[in-house]
Amino acid sequence: MVTRSDRDNRNARQVTRKAIPLEKAHIHDTAIVVFTDFLEDDITPSDPPCLFRIMIQLDAAAVFWAEVDDGTTEVNLEFNSGVELVAGTLYIFDMLVNEDDNINFQIDQQGITIEKFIVHEVLWATQ
Repeated sequence: MVTRSDRDNRNARQVTRKAIPLEKAHIHDTAIVVFTDFLEDDITPSDPPCLFRIMIQLDAAAVFWAEVDDGTTEVNLEFNSGVELVAGTLYIFDMLVNEDDNINFQIDQQGITIEKFIVHEVLWATQ
């Protein structure tokens, strides 16, 4: 019979910890300002490279994008091919994230309320 060592137990805990997504952002029923970062602070990956799984539902139609700053340049990445998200519809997007990425999000319409927004960092992504 093979017994588990302390090292085996520690390795099992590390595997389990990496398999559980980390919550990076959570917004519920909050009004946001047009063309303004709606997270208080940019989010960054804890263990890059990784995947950010983004869930969003808005109360009105709007284009939704991520602003990604790698320390030298900033780019806007539009979700849903730049087409407005449908009001009251839940969307889930996956975004690959690298080590130097600082990420925030914006929308293009005034008077929008985020009904639900969650970002999870998925360390061991499976599709």
